[in-house]
Amino acid sequence: MAGALLLWWWAGRGWLLEVNGYPVGVVASPAVVQAAVAELAKTTRLPGKVKLKDQITYRRLWWPCRQVLSLAELKERLRGRLSFCAEAVAVEVNGRPCFFFSDEATARAFLEEVRRLYTVKPGVPASFAEKISLVKKEVPLGKLMTLAEALKLVKEGERVEEKYTIKEGDTFWDLAVSLGLSVEDIIACNPNLDPWHLQPGQEIKLVRERPYLTVVQSYTERREEEVPFPVQKEYTDQLPPGKVEVVQPGVPGKCEKVYEVVAQNGREISRRLVETREITPPQAQVERLGRRILLASRGGGHSGLIWPASGPITSPFGPRWGGFHTGIDIGAPYGAPVIAAASGRVIRAGWYAGYGETVDIDHGGGVVTRYAHLSAIYVGVGEWVVQGQRIGSIGMTGRATGPHLHFEVIVNGVPRDPQRYLP
Repeated sequence: MAGALLLWWWAGRGWLLEVNGYPVGVVASPAVVQAAVAELAKTTRLPGKVKLKDQITYRRLWWPCRQVLSLAELKERLRGRLSFCAEAVAVEVNGRPCFFFSDEATARAFLEEVRRLYTVKPGVPASFAEKISLVKKEVPLGKLMTLAEALKLVKEGERVEEKYTIKEGDTFWDLAVSLGLSVEDIIACNPNLDPWHLQPGQEIKLVRERPYLTVVQSYTERREEEVPFPVQKEYTDQLPPGKVEVVQPGVPGKCEKVYEVVAQNGREISRRLVETREITPPQAQVERLGRRILLASRGGGHSGLIWPASGPITSPFGPRWGGFHTGIDIGAPYGAPVIAAASGRVIRAGWYAGYGETVDIDHGGGVVTRYAHLSAIYVGVGEWVVQGQRIGSIGMTGRATGPHLHFEVIVNGVPRDPQRYLP
């Protein structure tokens, strides 16, 4: 009888399982735990290649226990508690591990795919601006990436917080243009800062997107380009103001130009002209023009300008956002017509920094009008336009928060209030 009781007592005892010092439950034997861990390892991304990161310990119980966990119950309790790790190949960028792959072949395929993604000139070698290293590391399974996951991360980039110290004359608008941010982004990062009263020495927070990797291509480009013909102007009082008469049509010339181009992540960042070879010289155009437009403010007579777009003034000329607004904003629907306020020669037609797609027209006598944030441009540099001619469409290119026309009147290089010259 005593022997039977002893056998019952000995067989009824179990083992208290602990993971990282925390009790999980009572098991019949360590072999059950090993079986549960092995089965859970098979369900991971790399079955057969993983290691258990946690510390598992057992304590023998000296009293019988009826609540011994079955294999299925044990697996359920351990699921989510165990951390598996595996030997991975890390792609280090300037010494910082950023991407983790299960093998070296996938890591190299990833780097090659990034090069291909940002290649702008096929056949030209593409390299990384950063120092790239492949290093074997033991990492948690959760850090391992598929090729698609890593490429998605590369395309999104990383958001980095920076500090900036306000300098004399800084405005949020100037900072936004120079740093490639929007005014709204800067205000959102600094909700307690008054943008109208910035003080030198103040520190503000900026959040900018930074690429994980920078693919660089340097190459030579040969391009045949048109050489604009010069215009010889002969002013006459026999023609009405703004009227032009072509005495001798001009003929554009042709030349071959050689550029040294550098591109980063698919975008051209520099273009240096290294050689120019003339193919055919341009022939000058001779024009007779009516007397020059002489602007006068409304207080001194009609200026000759007309409204370039139809709509209300949404932002006047003068101080704005701690800076100075050098024109007026005319609100209008996206795609609405933009017309020349007066006849003149187009001297700019294309992208111009924060102005976006822009047209500048020289009316003579030191007078230039500017039309910015356009969605489309219908004239080219060197072209003569007449008053009322459509030159573009309302848009929101460049630093614009909505569709409108930014219109400037510039007299001898100085922006003037356009409302003083419009009827």
